[in-house]
This record gives sequence, C-alpha cells and structure tokens, in this order.
Amino acid sequence: MSIGARLEAALRLLKTENNLLFADIGSDHAFLAIEVIKRSIAASAIAADINEMPLLKGRENAVMQGVDMKFFLSDGFKAIDTLPITSAAVCGMGGELIARIVLESNVCKSALLVLQPMSAQEFLRKALWDNGFCIIKEEFVIDAGKPYTVMQVKYSGKSTEYCYTDLYLGKQMPQTKEFAAYCEKILNSALKRRQGITARGGDTGEVDRLIELCQTQTTSF
Repeated sequence: MSIGARLEAALRLLKTENNLLFADIGSDHAFLAIEVIKRSIAASAIAADINEMPLLKGRENAVMQGVDMKFFLSDGFKAIDTLPITSAAVCGMGGELIARIVLESNVCKSALLVLQPMSAQEFLRKALWDNGFCIIKEEFVIDAGKPYTVMQVKYSGKSTEYCYTDLYLGKQMPQTKEFAAYCEKILNSALKRRQGITARGGDTGEVDRLIELCQTQTTSF
C-alpha cells in the first residue's frame, strides 16, 4: 500500500519507545493507522474522524490489510480523550484546525504528536510555542510535487521564544532540496504579503528579512 511522502515522514517521526496506543485523528481512510500496526510502530491503533463515511472506508481497508483496530466518530480527540493514547497524528488539515484540536485535548499533553499542516504552518507553530509545546523535529518533504512540513511535537509546559522568520520556516532549516522547495513556497507568499504591507504604508522590515532568508535557501540548490 503506497501512502506518499507526507505519511512516510509521519511514520518515521512516530517511532518512539513504549508506543502502546496510536491515534490517527482525521484519519480519512485509515492508511496511516494501518501502516503503524503493519510496521509494528505501536502495539495497537485507533482511527477517529468527524465523518462516518471515511470511517466506513477505513474499516474496509483495515479488513483488507488484515489489521485489527478500532474506529471512533469524533471531533478531534473529544470522544477518545480519556484513552491511554501514547502517540497521535493529526495530518492533512489546515494549521488553524490542527492547533484547535491539539489545544482542546488533554491527552496531547502526554502523547507524542506528529502534525502535518496543509496550510497556515506559521499559525500552528505560534500556537504550539505559545502554549508549552516543543517542536522536536521538522521533516520537509515533497509530495505530489508540493512541499510540506511534518512536525514531531511534545508538550513541555514551557513556552518557546521565536522570531518572525521562525514562524514561517521553523527553527531547524535543514540544508535539503525539500526545504529549499518549501522556502520557495514561503517566498512567493512573502512577496505578495510585502506588496500588501507596502500599499498600506506599513513597516516591511520583518517580511524583508524573511524574503532574504528564503532567497538564500532557495539559491543553495
């Protein structure tokens, strides 16, 4: 079963000791949860989705793959927040929605999290750092021709200091072609944002620094 670069990165970041129960939030067709069991990344897995149809398809896929797992109709973690979840993934959603799901959950303060935003990565990073979550690692991947970030996150209880460029690029900035492609996407958005700031007569200092950093990264490859 082929699952693409985004979910392959998620699987790598989910590997941890004593991973007893994995939760796939917004599981769609449960591909990630199925692979977690097949690759012995966790002892057991559950899939949760806010809609019934993806869960039905997920059940079919689990049966086809010979995987025994449970399915829950749930808005984020709400229906499963009391379960002894040791790791969880929230992938394929916008950054604002992922932030809401994580911040509304109690179990997210104890479980290893893997988060893969499709948009608003800067909003998600800010929400995590402001609310005591540490971004341990970011993997940048290209999937179907588009660059994405996949974050490994753990609650520490301590807020993290950051600057404007950190919000858009993260703190780690690996020297890879995948990160360069990600920087090109951020650069294009920053150039448009600068035009809007200039039209309003605002200060472009922060976005100028982001543009310069993105240009440095994209010309490295």
